[in-house]
Parts: sequence; structure tokens; C-alpha cells
Amino acid sequence: MDNHLPEKEERKEDLMEETETIPQRHQGSFTTGFLAGVLTALFCVFVFLTGWGIGERRFAKKDAQSAEEETESGAEILTDPSTLSMLEEVKNLIENNYLNEVDSELLSAYLFKGIAVGLDDPYANYYTAEELNDVMDASRGEYTGIGAVIEQDTKNGELSVNEVYAGRPAELAGLQAGDILEEIDDTDLTDMSLNEVVALIKGADGTFTMKVYRPATDEELTLELTCDDVEVQAVTYKMLEDGIGYIRLSEFTEAAVGQFVDAAEVLEDQGMQKLIVDLRDNPGGLLTSVCDILDEVLPEGLLVYTEDKDGDREEYNSNRLRTVYCELAVLVNENSASASEIFAGAIQDHEAGTIIGTKTYGKGIVQKTFPLSDGSAFKMTVEKYYTPLGQDINGNGITPDIIVDNTAENAADGGENGVSSSKDGETIDEASDPILDKAVEVLREKIAEEAAQSEAG
Repeated sequence: MDNHLPEKEERKEDLMEETETIPQRHQGSFTTGFLAGVLTALFCVFVFLTGWGIGERRFAKKDAQSAEEETESGAEILTDPSTLSMLEEVKNLIENNYLNEVDSELLSAYLFKGIAVGLDDPYANYYTAEELNDVMDASRGEYTGIGAVIEQDTKNGELSVNEVYAGRPAELAGLQAGDILEEIDDTDLTDMSLNEVVALIKGADGTFTMKVYRPATDEELTLELTCDDVEVQAVTYKMLEDGIGYIRLSEFTEAAVGQFVDAAEVLEDQGMQKLIVDLRDNPGGLLTSVCDILDEVLPEGLLVYTEDKDGDREEYNSNRLRTVYCELAVLVNENSASASEIFAGAIQDHEAGTIIGTKTYGKGIVQKTFPLSDGSAFKMTVEKYYTPLGQDINGNGITPDIIVDNTAENAADGGENGVSSSKDGETIDEASDPILDKAVEVLREKIAEEAAQSEAG
């Protein structure tokens, strides 16, 4: 607009100057000159307004085009004719030259998985309908199965039991870690993939038999198992000395919320005065779950807020009566990420406890999984989150109030309160743990201070 409109204004000024001189050149024909000047002026105004309108429309169109170009995200390449043409070329190459049979479902899945990789987002992914069910089960903290972790040797294809969850169908049936799977309901498992075996177990109608070889005793066993809904235990807990409760959270699943509340109630019944929440090596989980658990330990107020690509903000608040009123110590390390950092950041900002350990991972972004029309889904990063006081965790992490390194050298010094997690709710093995020892020391001092103040009062 700046390149054209000044020209119109200069032309208008020139014509007006010429019009103004006309009466001076024709002193004898005043009326004729006057009328000619008026007509000329009107014509100039008409030309000016017409040019202005054309220019405005032209630049408005350019502005609209520029705005459209600015809003393009790069994703339009997916449906660009050149892309579709290349896909057609590759299809023809495969049909005319590929030696083996094509698995169309697998090919389609990896086409979309490739798009996820192309976003350069380490957390983006595409899930088939079957994969999505597994992901949703994991986020809920429950699944249909026998309560055992099965792994497959990549070299010989051997299927073995890696872990058995306490109190679950596999343990109740006598299955043990190290057992090698041979048959399920007389179906030979040789040459079957891990996914096929898992599908066979999940597809079993009620009770089924499993034939295993147990290397520890060199015997073959036939066990009767039941495929059932299994809740993964994300919470372990124990009452330490001096009224200090301990809860370890391995992941923020849906089931973890109820497990945390149950554990806290048991510890309170046992006289808990202070609580240690151990989030070390906790990779995160559901945003809603960490907020629900924070809701149990913090007063009413802001817990965390998120911002999307447009800067739109969404706040998550504690809005009900808490069930845990005692002061906390939160244990973190370099593997505490995402929802764990939300928890630690909220406790730190509300000054509701002491954060102890090493600096956290620094994952301050939120992913969402969007269902697609065929039952599959696409996941990608959509928001950043911030602590109540605006700490930007992404790439920065949470810096503990008290930094304690938990290296092997420090751990070798020993500790009286060491705790390592297990799969049941209360059996926790003792181990040296300087970070936990520091937390116990801090909380003991606070209990002693409160006791002294109470006596003085």
C-alpha cells in the first residue's frame, strides 16, 4: 500500500495545482474557466477514489494470502498432489518388484507411524486399534491378563516369565519367574511371537491350562490359570519410625489415585504425622491423576496450568477437602519426569513440603491422543505446563530444596531407612538409601520442633 497510494496523492496534488492556475491564465473567461476547473476537480476526485478502492482490494487480497501462508503448518504436504503422486509411484514399484507378500495393515500402520516420526516430536506416535487398547489399559493401570510379565528371547524365540505380580492369577496358579512357556490349551507356542501369545492368553475363555518348563527344578508343569482384570500396583507403602509414613508412586495411572488414598488411610490409622512421597524413577502418567492426588494433599488453589500453541491457558485447581493434612517430603531424581514434576512443583510452590534428591528430568509438555475414524489414534505434543508460580519445567526440571546425590558410593555408606519398591502393597525390602535417610532426618527435626512448640505453648 505504501508503494502505490503516495503516487495517487501526488497526482491529485499536481492536478489541483493545474486547476488552480486556470483562472489566472483565462482572466477574460472567468465563468468558462471556473466550470472547467470544477469538472476537472471532480474528475480527479473520481480517479483518486477509484484508484484507492482498487489498491485497497488488491492489498487486502495480498494480506489475506499472506495471513493464509502464515497459518500454514507444513502439514499440507501430506495431501499435496506431488506427495500423492510419489505414493502412487512407490505403490507401483512394490506391486511390480517386491519379492515377498505385503501385509497391507502393517504397511498402513507404518505409513502413519512415519508421519509421527516426521513431526520431530519424540513423544508423537500412531497407534493401531489394538495398540491403542494396550495404551489405554496401561494408562488406567489395569488390563485383562494373568498378572505376569512375559518376555521373548530375540535369538531363539523362547518365551519366559520375567515377573509375577503378587496376589494375581499367575501367582495363585503357581507360575514363577523363570518359567518357560510351552503350550496354552494344547497349542504349541513354538515359533509364535510374543504378541500372538499375549493375544492367545487374553482370548482365553475363562480358565485355561498352561504347560511350562521350570529350569530351577528341571520339571514340566501344567498349571490352570484364569484370565481376569488385573490392576497394576502403582503404590507401595510402609510406616517408618517416629510416625513417618512412606508412599512410593511408580506411575500416575488412574488406578494410582485410589491406591494412594487407601495407602494414606492405612498410614494415618497407624499414627502417621509426616509423609514421604517417593517419585524417584517415576516417568509420569496422566495429568488428571496427578491433579487428583495433589487434591488429596494440598489446600484449595492452583495446582498446574497449561498453555497451547495459541497461548490459551487452562488451569487445574484443588477444589475439595484434602484427606492428607500432614507435611510432606518428596523424593525425586533425574528420572522423575512429567507428572512427577507437576507434583513436586506444586508441593514446592505451595510450600507444603520439602523436595529432596537430585534435579528432575525436565519434561514440561503434555501429549494428547486423538482417536481416528477406524479405531486407531494419533498422539502428539499439544501443550506446555507450568507450576502454580509459573516455573517452566520443560528442559529445566525441578531443583530440589535439598540436593542429595544417590550415587553408588553414597549408597554404600548405608542407611537405616532404605526402601525399595515391590509389587504388592506393603512388602518393601530394606536397602541403603541416603536420599530417604535425609528425608527422615528432615521430618524428624520438624516433628521435634512441633513437639517443643506444643510444650512451650
